[in-house]
Amino acid sequence: MVTRPIELRHCTRRVSCFPYFVLCATLSLLVVTAASQTEDSGTQGKSGQQTPPPLSTQEMAELKAKADSGDAVTEFKLGMAYRTGNGVAPNDEMAYKWIRKAAEQGNADAENILGTMYRLGEGAPRDREEAVRWYQKAARGGSAKAMFNLATCHYNGDGVGSNEYTAYVWFLLAQESGDAAARDAVKRSAATMTKNDNAEAYFRLAEMYRKGDEIPKDDQRSLQWLRKAADLGPAGKVLLAGRLIRDGENNYPQAMALCKDAAGDYHPAQRCVGYLYRHGLGVPKDSAEALKWYRKAAGVDKTATVELAEMYTTGEGTKADRPEAFILYVQAGTLGATESFAKALSLWQQMNSSERKKVEDRLKAQRLDPKKVIAALSAPGKQ
Repeated sequence: MVTRPIELRHCTRRVSCFPYFVLCATLSLLVVTAASQTEDSGTQGKSGQQTPPPLSTQEMAELKAKADSGDAVTEFKLGMAYRTGNGVAPNDEMAYKWIRKAAEQGNADAENILGTMYRLGEGAPRDREEAVRWYQKAARGGSAKAMFNLATCHYNGDGVGSNEYTAYVWFLLAQESGDAAARDAVKRSAATMTKNDNAEAYFRLAEMYRKGDEIPKDDQRSLQWLRKAADLGPAGKVLLAGRLIRDGENNYPQAMALCKDAAGDYHPAQRCVGYLYRHGLGVPKDSAEALKWYRKAAGVDKTATVELAEMYTTGEGTKADRPEAFILYVQAGTLGATESFAKALSLWQQMNSSERKKVEDRLKAQRLDPKKVIAALSAPGKQ
């Protein structure tokens, strides 16, 4: 993953900005405040936007009058005037007051700047968790700058748990939403990702656009990211197939084609084909064919292993074989499907002596002690 520290940008303060870097040393993790930087009037600020020209006394009076009427855009402009010292003496408390008013009315630009004020302790006590909350609100409103700032928070563990994968997703979103500063961060992160990592990131983006909980809902962009994921290889194809299956029966044939195309040695795709055959989705129901595909993935893919165990338990597509189902449930449990341990124990309790002997022989063949296995399954927490 990315090892270089990421700087929080877009602080848009004329007098000074205080970017934070996370520096990794051999024995310690240090957070260092960089030296303040002066931004001259009329130059490009860290936001990438042109700094507004100085406000006259009359313009400032008009701004105050309109802000008093409750106009969110004007409240934000007035707050920024106090924050940058434009037409009035700099005043963090007044800046916070007016920017907060605009943010509470849902102004995304104000929400983003308010997040930075909380992060830096401008006009209010420093509160990095609160900063993240306002960045999230701004991102839901479509603020590309807030998306970038969220990414840096996730990358640096600033007000939220450190997660470079989540940071990468937000950098991608910031870049797509027009934030030029995100471009380099995306390149650095993408260079360390596998194709499967990228496919999963693209799928997460697609889900975020589909749900509209964290960013503005956009079904077209959701589908575009899914297709990008599919272009990266087997993992992306299976993720797209899963979405198609969920979206309705008209998509089942396309989902089957994607999963078969990805199947090769990719176990989730093999499980996908087995699932579609087992339930007759896009193809005639064929339990024997489902069994064949589940066998390919069993022992590696926990879901395929569980489903194969179910089929052996009931004799679906094959002769019922409870000892084989028992072994598969135990395997599934060791793969992470821990609820399968209880199913294995339940089968054991239902078996006759002949079936139990088969289980014991199969466990011994795997160099496992049958008594210890049954004792472990019977232990509290396994049931």
